[in-house]
Amino acid sequence: MRRQRVRLERDLVSRQLGVALSCVIFGVVLPFWVVFLTYLISVGTEVAQRQLMLAFDENPTGGRRAAVLANSAFGVAVYSVPALLVWQYGDPLLKFTGVLALIGALLNTCVVRSTHLAMGITSGLPPALALLWMPMQDLGDSGAGDYAALATAGAIVLIGYFLSALVQNHRAQNELVKAVDEARAASRAKTRFLSALSHEIRTPLNAVLGHSDLLEGEAKTAAVKRHAAAIQTGARGLKMLVEDVIDLSSATEGEIRFTPVTAVIRQELEMIASMKLPVPADCPPEITIEIAQEVPEFGRFDPLLLRKCLSHLATMVLTSQGDEQPARLDIRCALAPGRKDRLRLTLAGREPARISDPEPDPRAGEPLSMTLVNRISDVMGARSAILKAPDGSFVARIELPFVMVPEPPDTGAETVYGRLRALVVDDIATNRFVVVQMLRALRIEAVEAGGGSDALDRLASDNFDFVLLDMNMPDMDGEATFREIRASRREWSEIPVVALTADSVTYRRDHFIGLGLNGYVTKPIDRRLLWAEILSAVPPPPPL
Repeated sequence: MRRQRVRLERDLVSRQLGVALSCVIFGVVLPFWVVFLTYLISVGTEVAQRQLMLAFDENPTGGRRAAVLANSAFGVAVYSVPALLVWQYGDPLLKFTGVLALIGALLNTCVVRSTHLAMGITSGLPPALALLWMPMQDLGDSGAGDYAALATAGAIVLIGYFLSALVQNHRAQNELVKAVDEARAASRAKTRFLSALSHEIRTPLNAVLGHSDLLEGEAKTAAVKRHAAAIQTGARGLKMLVEDVIDLSSATEGEIRFTPVTAVIRQELEMIASMKLPVPADCPPEITIEIAQEVPEFGRFDPLLLRKCLSHLATMVLTSQGDEQPARLDIRCALAPGRKDRLRLTLAGREPARISDPEPDPRAGEPLSMTLVNRISDVMGARSAILKAPDGSFVARIELPFVMVPEPPDTGAETVYGRLRALVVDDIATNRFVVVQMLRALRIEAVEAGGGSDALDRLASDNFDFVLLDMNMPDMDGEATFREIRASRREWSEIPVVALTADSVTYRRDHFIGLGLNGYVTKPIDRRLLWAEILSAVPPPPPL
């Protein structure tokens, strides 16, 4: 209602000028007292309207709302009376003047009074009914009945269009208000983000600058090492903050993608333990890993996004231990209670058994790193939280989607796919032989190609269901071969391609997955891992 009041106030001068000019025109043929009384009541309803709407803003009761709507409808109804009186004259041009006045009232309703839909409808009823009454009074006339019916139909169409315009304007204004509110909320969030960033960046920056000054005047070797370690820790913190800003921006813009791959869970957790976190380097933390027995060795999840989340959660738990040296971090991995498709990771500063019934941390605000973790968790379909135990220690927890890797069926791939053909591409014959034998053990027909060019020729001349592609080949390597396959614009340009490589380092895997490859298997090849990547790259047909 407040927005409607503001809209009416801004249109007041134009509206009253139109009413006054209409009264002057009507005064040519109507008695002066009729026109003067019409204008006087119009001004009075304007004054009353403002007072009633202000009272409603202070105390929005149903009675005051009804009074606002009734006053608005009454003011428009009084304005419509001279138009009905002019219609009684026989001159068609005078009748046309009355029709114009009613159309003007409807135009004002659908444009100015559309902010509050109920007000627009109630205010539009008097001129709409008057416009309908004008031709309908001649429906019983035997000489003009047909034309009266035609005019009535035209009036109904016109009123229907005005009603449609009223509703559309109302929706457009609501959408505009929503967009403005979202923009303001985004601006406030940006301000809070920059404020938090400014606060968080000062701590490592002060450490770098302060210890650099101390290092400049220090002659003792041990002290120099301490200052250098502190500078290194601060620099790592700055690096993580910069990466957080970039990742948070990517998550906000929807540029971070959830890309699950088959990976060894323990290896991923050990990689987290080996990362250089922004904690004091002179006394590295003691990190232990415990994996429950029910957790399988392999699983499908997104290790890159998980690594981002765990590194930040680990840093928050370690830094919450204050000056306790050495800092301790226990990472426990288990299936979520009652779930085989969710993996729960708990990071605690002391033995998990000593932490019971953790409660959410009641601290106000959310650090930048936790904001990023929550955004990435949303992308993964995960849930993350920082908890506070009764003893004051902090515990981080993240629960994420997890797909167990099935064992290869004893009867082979035929029971899942039927006939399946693979193209094995590797420049080393021994490697091709090993892969082909594994595929044949899975009852998958395999054809060999000795290089990228050979693979393209075989794809052009034969039919395959997927390609196992070695990434490290002379001449045309795996990456170039993959790009040629996708750029071929042939019927096999979208064939699933699984990378085979001896590069087991994580950044290479992330690079290959980023290229758009459908899977990734490291050498020496594990039979279960190969089967899992085939299942992922080549979706099984639906059961009959």
